[in-house]
Amino acid sequence: MISHAPILAILLPLFAAFLMPVIGILSRRRGIKRAREWFAIAVVLAEFAVVASMLPAVWGGQVLVYQLGGWQPPWGVNLAIDGLNLLVALIVAGIGTLVMIYSFVYMERDTGLDQYYTLFLLIVAGMMGVALTGDIFNLYVFFEIMCISSYALVAFRRKWQSIEASIKYMIVSSLGTSFILLGIALLYGLVGSLNIADLAQKLGQVSPSAVIVPLALFVTGLGIKIAVVPLHMWMPDAYQAAPSAVAALFSGATATVGIYAMVRVVYTLFGAFAIGIMLAALGLVTMVIGALMALAQRDLKRLLAYSGISQVGYVLLGIGLGTVLGIQGGLFHLFNNAIYKTMLFMIAGAIIYRVGTSNMDQLGGLWKNMPVTATLFVVGALAISGVPPFNGFASKWMIYVAGIEAGQPVFTIIALITSALTLAYFLKALNSIFLGQRPKHLSDVKETPLPMMFPIMLLAVLCVVFGVLPQLGIDIVRPAQEAVMNSGGYISAVLGGA
Repeated sequence: MISHAPILAILLPLFAAFLMPVIGILSRRRGIKRAREWFAIAVVLAEFAVVASMLPAVWGGQVLVYQLGGWQPPWGVNLAIDGLNLLVALIVAGIGTLVMIYSFVYMERDTGLDQYYTLFLLIVAGMMGVALTGDIFNLYVFFEIMCISSYALVAFRRKWQSIEASIKYMIVSSLGTSFILLGIALLYGLVGSLNIADLAQKLGQVSPSAVIVPLALFVTGLGIKIAVVPLHMWMPDAYQAAPSAVAALFSGATATVGIYAMVRVVYTLFGAFAIGIMLAALGLVTMVIGALMALAQRDLKRLLAYSGISQVGYVLLGIGLGTVLGIQGGLFHLFNNAIYKTMLFMIAGAIIYRVGTSNMDQLGGLWKNMPVTATLFVVGALAISGVPPFNGFASKWMIYVAGIEAGQPVFTIIALITSALTLAYFLKALNSIFLGQRPKHLSDVKETPLPMMFPIMLLAVLCVVFGVLPQLGIDIVRPAQEAVMNSGGYISAVLGGA
């Protein structure tokens, strides 16, 4: 299973995406209800099982190298899986599975669901390809698959707001991919290779001044993809306009893949640990601006979008510090953020499903109608704000301590203040949605349906488990941290010991 697991992780959702329209047509002709939904859920469950099958080998210290066509790297295309990208693949598969289950009920009122599930599986295939590829050009190709599917999913409901947001997202994101493609072209012209391990080895023998421009192009292009400030202008509109199931996938999985690409390129490909302080500073600006903008929002989904921008800043801060504790804390926070941010967007979708709006000015007093949903929102809000004993506190604490140990106490102070801001805007959201006076037209609102509630409750349990038992989360991310700090092991494994 392990020998072919890397390619299966990509091919499963890719082939299933092309089969989805056929499944939809056959199910309607034969009168089989929910066939496409069950098929899609079966595919993502199989995807999760394939990714999980690689855990023992990679966590045991191996780097799995899959050679397409039998070509020995650096020739041909290969997949290379170490602790870093396996962590990302695990997040993608896990979040993809939960969002697919959530979509079972959440999307039932929509039309064109054949297209929805096709695009959903395509974006999963694209994310998995970005995570597992060992070839820089194919990283770009899979990014394009992921992004093109994303544009269509943002505009899925064909409303003016969603179409406008999709076009804005497409224009800005295409600019980012253009920067990435230009950076790839410059690297190929410089050393004549596209294999990440081979490029990393050869760039180590090139004058540092020769790689400044391609490095800057990659950082800018990927900065657009992960919406760091000031390159974040597309994200709030896209997340607000997209169906909440799609926004949950974006916030939990797509953002994770973008940050992975940044880490892989900057630290493994370029070995540019020296610019870590720049990433940390960029993270500080991103977390503060994101939190301040979230504080001013009156729409829950828009608030969550800016909150997501702020959380990306924490991850960049930890990873940018470049220490063992900092990188562990940053990756642990990446893992935690995928959990509670997906959960919060699902809760926003549950509110919209029952009430029809996420405008907090039109809500209030929903705790009486949706007590379980309200309780889960409190768990997510406390987790993302870094309040013990939830998982967000564990990873943020590691980042705080790492900042002090790295001689940057100012970074820690700013991060602490931002956490206070995070708690403030979530308390505002809690009061606006679940407390206070309930409008008369909301008196008949019902609790969230159980199939939608299940993935939310599971994520809430994880928020508690990784908060009470933080060592469990640290053990999960430690192989990823070791992979970041040991790029030589990755290069040697891919190039056969060279």
